[in-house]
Amino acid sequence: MRKHQVTYWIFQVSGWALYTLINIFFYLAFRTIPQPHFYEQLATHFIVGFTLTHCMRFFIQRTGILNLKIKRQFFYLIITALLFSFLIGSAIVAAERILGIQSPKIAEYSFLNISIRFAFSYFHFVLIWNLLYFAYHYVQKTRQQNLDQVRLENLLKELEITTLKAHINPQFIFNGLNSIRELVLNNPARARSAITQLSNILRSSIQVDKAEKNLLEKDLHIVKDYLSLEEIRFNNRLTVQYDIEEDCLDMEVPAMALQTLTENAVKYAMVDENSTGNLEVFAREEAPWLKVGVRSTGNIMIYTTAETSSIDDIRKRLQLLYGPQAKCIVQSSGINTIEAFIQLPA
Repeated sequence: MRKHQVTYWIFQVSGWALYTLINIFFYLAFRTIPQPHFYEQLATHFIVGFTLTHCMRFFIQRTGILNLKIKRQFFYLIITALLFSFLIGSAIVAAERILGIQSPKIAEYSFLNISIRFAFSYFHFVLIWNLLYFAYHYVQKTRQQNLDQVRLENLLKELEITTLKAHINPQFIFNGLNSIRELVLNNPARARSAITQLSNILRSSIQVDKAEKNLLEKDLHIVKDYLSLEEIRFNNRLTVQYDIEEDCLDMEVPAMALQTLTENAVKYAMVDENSTGNLEVFAREEAPWLKVGVRSTGNIMIYTTAETSSIDDIRKRLQLLYGPQAKCIVQSSGINTIEAFIQLPA
């Protein structure tokens, strides 16, 4: 607001000062005979014009003309210019008569006649003043609307990303705690390690809202803790392997996306208490792509039918973060084998 005020006063003062200097220039350059009281009259015009155009600004603000539709704004700005042109003309005539500086040639006409003459001579100037004022506010309003639109889009994007981020399945927490409870008596050292792993996972799931992307190395630590707890739960019936290219570890991936794919893989690899399953977490760079995902045993038809929502959520996040280039692909890579991975621009 203060910036707009400063801008207004700069234009107001400089505009009327320019008007005054132009009149002085023409008077000095083209006059044929001296004009009595010229400078006094010019000073009067400056003071009256400056004051009443400032009042006109106040009038425009109070009547809300700039909040109307564009066509109505133009109409009312012209009407306002006519009104204040007449007020300026009348005020100048009154001031000159009171101060005794009115030109003798003009004094022979009536007050109304002279006021109208001055009004017409000032109308174009006041109208330009109005149009410049309108143009400035229109540009500022448009710029502010664009900024608000960008802020709104960014806010919606942040909210959507937060909503779409994958979180730890609550069922896993209960399963993890049950596994730890069984270890407390039989293997206290392993129980303490499992508690630490579960704590790391929960901490990471809370902090995920603070980051849209994570280094793969950080997400991989979460996945390893998660799978370590699942191996305890399934009593080593789940075989886990890692095929991670070292160069991929310092690349960014969508936070917790790999965790979601890993949870899905475990769910469909270990369908019942007697299941045995294999799972491989992989990350490789195949220029120009980075591929990060999970290969596991399981039925591809059941997986794709049941996990449509979670896969769609990952795809929406990829669209928001990377655009149409990034993909989440679920495919069969062999008999009873599921390969689910995200493909990102490397």
